[in-house]
Amino acid sequence: MKAFAPAHITGFFITYDDLDPLRTGSCGAGLSLADGALTGVSLSDQTEVRLNGRPAEASTTEAVIRLLTDRPVRVETRLGIPVGGGLGASAAGAVSTALALNARLGLRKTLNELLYAAHVAEVTNGTGLGDVSGMSSGGVEIRRKPGVPFDVDRIPVPPMFVYYVHFGPVSTKAVLADAREKAMINAAGRRCLKALLARPTFAELMRLSRSFAVETGLISARALDAVEAVESHGGLASMAMLGDTVFATVPGGLAEFGEVRRAAVDMAGPRLLNDGHQPDYFNSS
Repeated sequence: MKAFAPAHITGFFITYDDLDPLRTGSCGAGLSLADGALTGVSLSDQTEVRLNGRPAEASTTEAVIRLLTDRPVRVETRLGIPVGGGLGASAAGAVSTALALNARLGLRKTLNELLYAAHVAEVTNGTGLGDVSGMSSGGVEIRRKPGVPFDVDRIPVPPMFVYYVHFGPVSTKAVLADAREKAMINAAGRRCLKALLARPTFAELMRLSRSFAVETGLISARALDAVEAVESHGGLASMAMLGDTVFATVPGGLAEFGEVRRAAVDMAGPRLLNDGHQPDYFNSS
């Protein structure tokens, strides 16, 4: 049996720090994508994490393993998204690992218990704040409160695709280390969250995400060019937080900036799958 966790894009966010990792996290809004992480677990003589068929140093995944078991296991994860692209790769890997461990070892944990372990692993390793919460139920979400327990609402949307182009990685740790920059980010994020709660639609999320990216200066010049190219084709676009990736409602205008990926918005959230099965749209293009 394997476990799947969707990718997650944050459009805007507000950070919250606390000595307790269960109280640390972020508010904001974003969406889950069917490109994500597919993980299987087997018993082993020593713990090993493999990513896309190769041995990997995955601190967040390794932290999840330590939180849930002291038995040595071999974790095999296939990622359908780039690492460091603002697509929640570390969170998807951690969540899918937690679900797969629970199934393989008979840990008898609830979904929330597994998600909270993944959240703690993300926070303590500095690889994310709100991706686990955001992907916890799939769809297009509004994260109302930080930390555990999750307080997540969803914006109703029909089945839909999102298009994205990835330019390169951005260090989440580096961006959030600057206190002045974090204060500016949080002020912009609070304005965006208030506006989205007043008008909770997908189009408003896209518009506010663009405004947030530009106002905070987090968007790169190349990403802004791509956003404007999409807008010239009648679409909406912004930059995934925190990564140099542009996501859009239409593919028009993106092709001149790189390989365009298409992914369905994942409505189901993290889940177990039978061996040999994966979502039809996994790793789609």
